Amino acid sequence: MRTDRIMTFLENIRDNNNRPYFQEHKKDYETAKADFEEIVNYMIEELRAADPSLEPMTAKDCLYRFYRDTRFSEDKSPYKRHFGAFIAPHGARKSLLSGYYVHLQPGGSLLATGVYCLEKNVLKRVRDIIVNCFEEWQPVVEDANVTKVFGQLTSTNKLKRLPVGYPADCEGAEYLKLKDYMFCKNLTDKDVAGKDSIDQMLADFKLTIPFNTYINNILLER
Repeated sequence: MRTDRIMTFLENIRDNNNRPYFQEHKKDYETAKADFEEIVNYMIEELRAADPSLEPMTAKDCLYRFYRDTRFSEDKSPYKRHFGAFIAPHGARKSLLSGYYVHLQPGGSLLATGVYCLEKNVLKRVRDIIVNCFEEWQPVVEDANVTKVFGQLTSTNKLKRLPVGYPADCEGAEYLKLKDYMFCKNLTDKDVAGKDSIDQMLADFKLTIPFNTYINNILLER
């Protein structure tokens, strides 16, 4: 497995994000995409062996489109500047559950584990668990092995104040302000290019399996 052709193609499309260039270099895109699919298929196989919640799936189920929807964007660049894939139970990239996201981009690669943009009723369910079962929540989201690699649990959208209905003095108050629940790790280009880079990414993902399992047990409650 190799990442060099992926990163080279993405560097070129970053600097030449237009249809004539893409059409002229479409074979480069197809090669880079095939390399990324190979990496994701390997990750699926390895993660499924460690995380029994993952159903059989392929990279094609997990990859996001490379073509951008520019209808409502000021940026009319037709192509993304990264390859991304979400490996998760119950639908892969379409899943509403917690899973494993890999993002390759020159100068901006990352790994993320977690769940994004929860529906209001589901978000309330998670918050209620934080308040009522903090003694269970805390050791999972503050596991030293995970936070050493990924840092603290984070969110793309955090409230400035506690949501209505929750006491200010409750345990885990800061977690109640989150709207997503994710662990994220930024990767340098050197991290991505290393000989053992894919296996290192997998080792990092595997640290978060207990977190994913715990979150998904909450989300799947009826």
